[in-house]
Amino acid sequence: MSAGEREALAWLFSFADQERGVGWNPAASPAEQWKLGRTRALLDLAGAPDRQLRTVLIAGTKGKGSTAAFLASLLAAAGVRVGLYSQPHLQVYHERIRVDGEVVASERFAAAVQRLRQRVARFRQELPEAGEPTTFELTTALAVELFAEAGCQIAVMEVGLGGRLDATNALAPELSLITPISYDHTEILGRTLRAIATEKAGILRADRPALLALQRPAATRALARCCRLVGARCRWVPPLAAAGAEAVQLPSGQVVRLSLAGTHQHQNAALALAAAEVLLGPALAEEAVVRGLTRLRWPGRFEVVAGEPPVVLDGAHNDASARALSEALQRYASDRPVLLVLGMSREKAAQAILRPLLPLASTIWVTAAHSPRALPTEQLAALCRRLTRVPVQQAPSVAAALEAARRVGRDAVVCVTGSLLVVGEARSALGLPPVWRLWEAGAEARREEGG
Repeated sequence: MSAGEREALAWLFSFADQERGVGWNPAASPAEQWKLGRTRALLDLAGAPDRQLRTVLIAGTKGKGSTAAFLASLLAAAGVRVGLYSQPHLQVYHERIRVDGEVVASERFAAAVQRLRQRVARFRQELPEAGEPTTFELTTALAVELFAEAGCQIAVMEVGLGGRLDATNALAPELSLITPISYDHTEILGRTLRAIATEKAGILRADRPALLALQRPAATRALARCCRLVGARCRWVPPLAAAGAEAVQLPSGQVVRLSLAGTHQHQNAALALAAAEVLLGPALAEEAVVRGLTRLRWPGRFEVVAGEPPVVLDGAHNDASARALSEALQRYASDRPVLLVLGMSREKAAQAILRPLLPLASTIWVTAAHSPRALPTEQLAALCRRLTRVPVQQAPSVAAALEAARRVGRDAVVCVTGSLLVVGEARSALGLPPVWRLWEAGAEARREEGG
């Protein structure tokens, strides 16, 4: 990491509450008008670069990132220059910002942060009542500026938390997507599916299209009601039809094998494909669809690292994603023992995440990521021991837990899960570099020098 990038990151993180994450800053005004107003003001101070882009917002509980990545891959395969904003990162912070699937260059990232620093000085002078921005608000404005600067035509923006008051909702989406909704961040979004769905429906816009994944009944009713109240043109999108092991049938009838494993990806791919069809219409050729759905590399989402034993990396961090991982892991492991390496964040519903996973395990190693948000190892170990009778070991780091599991389980499958922070540290411990490109550049990519 260059000195310029280290300085840029130190400045960005100075606007975050380290205990709560990049979306909080105790110096930010709590007034609801500024939840979106700060991001909007930062964009306007930059000349409103979002007005140069067609924007897609993607909210939901499960599958937001995978759906966003599939959509970006489809658009790029069709020859569209596309920006992808996702979170969280795994190994380097600017993984969150990609152009045509490639992480923005460190030098360009640092230079953009330097420009942003100057705008924040103006922001403080002109809008003192707004308080300080958050790291997430700053990064959202930064991503939009970089996408416009790179000549992107479409920006695919993954919502951070909720929807209604998320910084990304300061943009004016041409199209909104909502992936499956379950329980997560209940202390902020509400303790019922109706309340959570209503918050996420805040990304809908009057007389603009919205695509909705199939939902549980309470979320379905809440989203349908919001569509009527807002006047959005909503359409429900079912999963792609399964066609054998890990394969799906496209609407054209062609059978393809998705690049991301697990039947839950059938819904994510269907949403992304429907979105690409809305955005591009007849310009979306079948050949581009096949390439877009089969070439994607999305690390940390049932990512299998070959070896003896193989290691599955999956950042499942809520009840729904844990159930999806459990189903995929059972199919993958077959009759082999499963060794779990677990670490979680304090704000997550740990018991709901553990229940689908613990029955698969023959041994569990509990650890914690190097983060103030991590659930202490002792607490997670105690909870595991209450829920299962299999051996539960404690390890001082993700690397140590992973090493121990691999050492004793050469005929097993090791699965690292519970948090994308944990998965990121596991990738580094395995010697895996950040995934700089989500797909290999093809003839459709129109890159500027240094892009």
